Amino acid sequence: MGSGSSKVGGGRGKGKDSYLQEELKEHEGSINCLVLSEDCSLIVTGSDDATARMWSALTEPPECLGVLRGHQGRVTSATMGGTYVFTGGIDTTIRKWDMCTSECLYTYKGHMQQINRLLCSGDFVISTSYDKTTRVWLMEADDAMSVDEVCLRVLEGHQRAVYPVVFIPGKDTGGLNEEGLRINPGDLLITGSMDTTARSWSLDMGMCLKVFRQHTGAVTCMDTDEAGRFLYTGSHDCQVIIWNIIAGRSLKILDGHKDAITCLKVVNRLMYTGSADSTVKCWVREYGDCTRTYKQSNAEASVVCVSFHGGIVFVGYTDCTAKAFDAKSSSLKREFRGHTDAVNHLVVTAGRLYTTSSDGAMRVWDASGMSDQITATRQDNSDLRDLDRELELELDQYLDDNTGDLLGN
Repeated sequence: MGSGSSKVGGGRGKGKDSYLQEELKEHEGSINCLVLSEDCSLIVTGSDDATARMWSALTEPPECLGVLRGHQGRVTSATMGGTYVFTGGIDTTIRKWDMCTSECLYTYKGHMQQINRLLCSGDFVISTSYDKTTRVWLMEADDAMSVDEVCLRVLEGHQRAVYPVVFIPGKDTGGLNEEGLRINPGDLLITGSMDTTARSWSLDMGMCLKVFRQHTGAVTCMDTDEAGRFLYTGSHDCQVIIWNIIAGRSLKILDGHKDAITCLKVVNRLMYTGSADSTVKCWVREYGDCTRTYKQSNAEASVVCVSFHGGIVFVGYTDCTAKAFDAKSSSLKREFRGHTDAVNHLVVTAGRLYTTSSDGAMRVWDASGMSDQITATRQDNSDLRDLDRELELELDQYLDDNTGDLLGN
C-alpha cells in the first residue's frame, strides 16, 4: 500500500517546516495512539476515523503496511505482542490483528465502556477502561474458546475510570500456576484511576493488594523503577508522589509543578515529568530533588508527552509544536513546527522523530545531529535508560554532595 505521504521542508532553517521530512495524512481524524514495536521496525497509529494503521519504520518515506478496519468508532489505544497488533476503542471492544495480513483474528468483548489503555505481557493482554475495571485476557484467544477461557481476570475496586497501568514481573518460577497459566506468584499489576488512587493487584490471585491513597486529583500517569520497588504517580493535583510498592506507603511528595501532571517517565536514576504548566522537570529519584526545568516560551501551552532518547528530552505540546532539549544543560536544541493541533504522542528511532496530532497527521522529522546517541537504530528499554556518561558523572557528584534518606534504598 502506498503511504500517501508528502515530502515537505527538510531544511535546517528556522521556518515552519524546519527538519520536516514527511507528512502522512492518511487518517481522517485525530490520532489518539502511537506505538513503536520492540524491534523498532513497525509503528501503529489509531484514530478517531475508526481505523488503525501499520507503518514501516524502516522505509523512507514510512510505508503504510495495512489498514485495520473493524472498530465501530474511534480507536483509543494500541499495543503489540508477538506477531499481533491489539487495538481498543470507544466501542468497548479489543481487536487482535495479524501483522502480516491485517486480518482481525479475534474480538475481545466484556468491557462495558471505552478502552483506555492496553499493554501486552507474556501470554496476556491487559486493558483498562472507563467502566472502572481492568481485565486480563489470553493473547492466544480464538473463536473456539469460551468467554471465561479468554477473560482470565476482572479486577474491580476503583470507583471511577481506570487509565494508566503498569506490569511488574515477579521472580520467574519457570512453571504454571494452579490454573495452568504462566503467571508467577509475584507478578503485579498497578493501575491508576480518576478516583485519585492507584492500586496494586496480584495477577496470580486476581485480588487487590494495596491501595495508594494520598492524591486529591485523578492519577494521570505513573512509572516504576527498574527493580519494581518504587512507584511514581502523577496527578491532576499538581503533585508527583513516590511510593514503596510492597508497603503501599508514600515516601515523598514532589511539589514543583504548578498545574496538573500530564506525563511521567523514569530513566535510570532520574525521572522526567511534564505538566499543564508548560514545563518538564528532571528529578533525582533517590532524593526527590528537581535538578533541571525545561521551559518553552509559550507559557499557555501544556505538555502532552515526553520521551528521553540519547541524552535528549523530546516534548510534545498543545500549541502544535514538539521540542528537543539537551538533557544535561536544559538548552533548547531543536523545535519542530508544522502541526495544526496538539501533538499527542511522539517516538524516536534511527535518527527520526515521529509525532502524531489531533490534526490527523503523522509527521516525520530529522532528529539526528543533536547527540552521538541519537542515531542509534534501536530504541528499546535499555536505550531509554542509558544516559550520557557526562550526565552520569554529574549526577554521581550531585549525590556525593547531598545527604539525606535514600527512600529506603
